[in-house]
Amino acid sequence: MNTLIDFKYRYAFFGLLIMTVLSCSRSDFAKLNTDPDAVLSIDPKTELTPGEIDIHSNDFEVFYDFVRNIKPWTQIYVATIGNSATFQTSGGNINNRWGNFYGGVGYNLEDVLHIIDKMPEAKRAQYQFLRAITSIPLAYYAFYVSDANGSIPYTQAFRARYTIPPMLTPVYDTQQSLFDTLDTQLKAAVTELESSPGVTQILPGANDIYFQGDPVHWIKAANSLRLKIAMRLMKRDPAKLTAIANEVLNDQVGLIASDADDWVFYASAQSNIGNGGNSNPFNQGFYSGELNTVSFMRNTQDPRTRIFYQKSGITSQAMFDSAKAQGAIPNSVTWDGYQYRGQYASPAATQDATKSYYFNTLKFSFNGQPQSINYTSLIQPRLVYAAYNSGTGSNVFPVITYADVCLMRAELVQRGLSNDPLTADALYYAGITASITNYDNWGNITQLADYTPLGANEISNYLAQPGVVWDPANALEQICIQEYLNFFINSNEAWAEIKRTGFPNAAGQIMPLEDVSNYGPMPRRYSVSYPSSGDLNFANVTQAIDDMRKDPGFGDPSDITGRVWWDMP
Repeated sequence: MNTLIDFKYRYAFFGLLIMTVLSCSRSDFAKLNTDPDAVLSIDPKTELTPGEIDIHSNDFEVFYDFVRNIKPWTQIYVATIGNSATFQTSGGNINNRWGNFYGGVGYNLEDVLHIIDKMPEAKRAQYQFLRAITSIPLAYYAFYVSDANGSIPYTQAFRARYTIPPMLTPVYDTQQSLFDTLDTQLKAAVTELESSPGVTQILPGANDIYFQGDPVHWIKAANSLRLKIAMRLMKRDPAKLTAIANEVLNDQVGLIASDADDWVFYASAQSNIGNGGNSNPFNQGFYSGELNTVSFMRNTQDPRTRIFYQKSGITSQAMFDSAKAQGAIPNSVTWDGYQYRGQYASPAATQDATKSYYFNTLKFSFNGQPQSINYTSLIQPRLVYAAYNSGTGSNVFPVITYADVCLMRAELVQRGLSNDPLTADALYYAGITASITNYDNWGNITQLADYTPLGANEISNYLAQPGVVWDPANALEQICIQEYLNFFINSNEAWAEIKRTGFPNAAGQIMPLEDVSNYGPMPRRYSVSYPSSGDLNFANVTQAIDDMRKDPGFGDPSDITGRVWWDMP
């Protein structure tokens, strides 16, 4: 088995490697449109790299899906000028993951499988571990696309290049059947990777951007992905969730069990991945954290506060007094002593004249110098866009981490849905510790402008704070809040967390979000639309939408507040 390169360093050499591999791979594929069998001459390892890279390289998705929509919907981001009255009914230019899957990720990863399957038997036997490894990110991205779309083509997708006549009309897999298919696929990958084949396996090495082909780490990743997908079944099929959870807990290799096992891609500055202009969260405006979230993190002395947010523009009483004396801040406001302040999420607040200083750029003079600052704390842009303001750090793309796994396990124990040998509180504390440790490392890796390393006693101090220290009466909400905070840069999971558990919410006891219900419910899926009559796959697309509409929760196809199959009230 290969040894995993230490995660602090493994991202550093990937930039030049990826650029080289991608250029070779793409040039080879130029002829595939006219000669489908040409794919068989390509080293399958080289097709793994672009497939994995494409999972993280779409900066249009970052900007439109996340920065403009999902992060505001989930109150991870609030515009410094405040939310508009229509912020929960937007949705323009979203669902970039669909085109990314069917135009890049899926085809590249399926090519690896096809190349291997067409090899002579003796040679094919040497590539079974690579085949199993490839099926894991393929399953992840299919799950990711379905998560917000519902039914998608999968079992018959990506076949056009390899079939005569080309299969151009794939049926759609329902989300229920897809989840079963993916679980079976991941379970088979684990079985293969835990086997002892009679021939030496050819592993992808550096062509695998995550684990450099290490089978043990991929087993843990696959088991953890099985658990992640099963968590979506909490309301639909809790018995199946329990069965899968217990199965992966009892696996001989098991789940992601430390930060060193994290399924994360670190994209070096040389690669330009994640550094496209559309990845800039401040591309068309500035964003703060939500008022109650920032207040909770500040009041509990959460070390992640300084990783998520910049300090407020006003950080001293002298500065505050100058701004107040010059009319930038109302006379009725008193100095609070805070370094970090969140923004009101409710659009109603923007109409309140007494709160105008929250939403306007404050202009005044301090110590003879002109100031133009925000009262609220802006998000740390380099945490999600390392190139911000000429930054040279590396971007971080978490898929599933040890923190995720600990908190999922804690939630299952608390709900009585697993036979986990550890207690819910032990898993809860382990998850928080892992999350803080990760964000501390990520603050360093992304080169935050004011990065301060984690202090020796900060985690233990945080774990003892009210609202954080284990409280059996509110334990489930505590776990869910920590899951939400942990997903600050993995906002699809934060979105799913709210849909799946209902936390955080406006009525919460631990960290309530603002009540924005007067402006409509939070969107829960992407819009779908019926095809035109001339669409080649008209019958299958129409059938898929008609079938999803049979579930009363789905609603009108264009209704982004409707629900996909797993998302039950």
